[in-house]
Amino acid sequence: RIFGLAGFRRFWLGFTFSAVGDVISRVALTWFVFELTQSPEALGLLSLAYTGPVLIGGFVAGELLDRFDKRNVLIADSIIRGLAVGAVPLLHVLGLLELWHLYVVAAMYGSLMMISLAGSPALVPDLVDADQLVTANSLETLSFTLSGVIGPMIAGVLLTHLSAPALLVLDALSYFFFALMLLQIRPARKQPAHLAAVSQASYRLSDAVRLLLREPVLLSTTLMFMLFNLGFGAVMVALPILTDQIGGGADGYGILLAALAVGEVLGALAAGTISLPFTIGLRIGLAQALAGIALVGIVISQSPLVLLVSLFLAGWFSAPLTIWAQTLRMQVIPASLRGRTFAVLRTLMQGTMPAGGMLAGFLLPALGTAGLLGGCALVMGAPGLFGMSLASLRQADEIRD
Repeated sequence: RIFGLAGFRRFWLGFTFSAVGDVISRVALTWFVFELTQSPEALGLLSLAYTGPVLIGGFVAGELLDRFDKRNVLIADSIIRGLAVGAVPLLHVLGLLELWHLYVVAAMYGSLMMISLAGSPALVPDLVDADQLVTANSLETLSFTLSGVIGPMIAGVLLTHLSAPALLVLDALSYFFFALMLLQIRPARKQPAHLAAVSQASYRLSDAVRLLLREPVLLSTTLMFMLFNLGFGAVMVALPILTDQIGGGADGYGILLAALAVGEVLGALAAGTISLPFTIGLRIGLAQALAGIALVGIVISQSPLVLLVSLFLAGWFSAPLTIWAQTLRMQVIPASLRGRTFAVLRTLMQGTMPAGGMLAGFLLPALGTAGLLGGCALVMGAPGLFGMSLASLRQADEIRD
C-alpha cells in the first residue's frame, strides 16, 4: 500500500540507489587506499575524513531542512555530492589523482551526509499517512541494509576488472538519479506563510538539544548507539586488514561485508514481521547486547566460516535498532523540530564512527586484529545490557494511534 503513493515510491527508489552507490564508493576507496599505502593509519584517516565532518555539517543540515523545502535541500545535496564523487574518476583518467584528493572527496561526503540522513525521516512524514510511519521507517532501514548487501558484492566483482576510481562513476550516477526522482515529487503542502513563520520562530537548535536531554528514551538510545557506532567504526577499519591476513582479496572483503549486510536485511524484515512479547524499549537493549556478543566469534576463531556467521549475526541483531528507536523518537519530536532534532541525534551517533575508525588505526599495531575486535564487541554490546536496566527504556513501547 505504501508503494502506491507515488511520492514515497520515487523517494525510496532514489534513496536506495544512492545508498547503493555510496557503499560501492566506500568499499572501492577503502580497498584503493589500502592497496596504495598498506597502512592501517591511512585507513583510519579515510574513515575520519568520511564521517568526521558530520559533527559540523550535521547541525547546519538541521537548520536547512527546517527552514527550506526539504525536497529542494535534498536535490541540491545530491547534485553537489554527485559532482564531487564524479571528479575522482575524471582526475584518474587525466593522471592527476593523488591520495589527498580521496580524503577531500571523503570529507565533502561527510560534511553533507547528514542532509540525507536527517532529511529522510524529516521528509517521509510529508509523503505517507500517519499510520504508515513505522512501515516507512522499516523501509528506510531496508534501503541501507539492501545497499550493504548489493554494494559490496558489486564492488568486489568490479574491483577485479576495473580500477577503484572507475567505480565512483556509479555513485555519481546514483546521486543524479536520486535528484531526478526528487524533482518528480510534488512539494508537500505548506502552511500559510504567517503560520510557517510562527512555527519556525518557535524552535531553535537549542530546543532540539533540550529535548534530547530531557527525554529519557531519546537520551538513552542516543548514548547507546554512539557507543555501538564507536565500536562499529573500528570493525570497519579492521575488516580489510583481517581479510588480507586470512589470504582473501577484494572479492573476499566484499563477501564479508555482504554477510554483515545480509544479516541486516533479514533482521530488518524480521523486525517488521515478527511480533515479540516484550516492549520495544527492551527489544532495543537486548538486540544491541546480542549484536556485540555475536562478534566474540571472530575473536575466538578467524576461520572464514566463523567470520561469515559472526558478521551475519551481528547484522541480524543490529538492523532492528534503528527501526525500533525511530518509532519511539517520532512519538516525542514535534513536526516543526523534526529536521533539527534528527540532525542532532544522527550527528551525535554518526560522529562516533570516525572516532572508532581513527582509534582502530592506532590501536591495531598494539592489540592485533583479535584484540581490537574483542574490544569492539564489548563497546558495542555492553550498552545494550545497560539499556535493559533502565526502567524508562525498558518500559517504552511503540506508537499507538
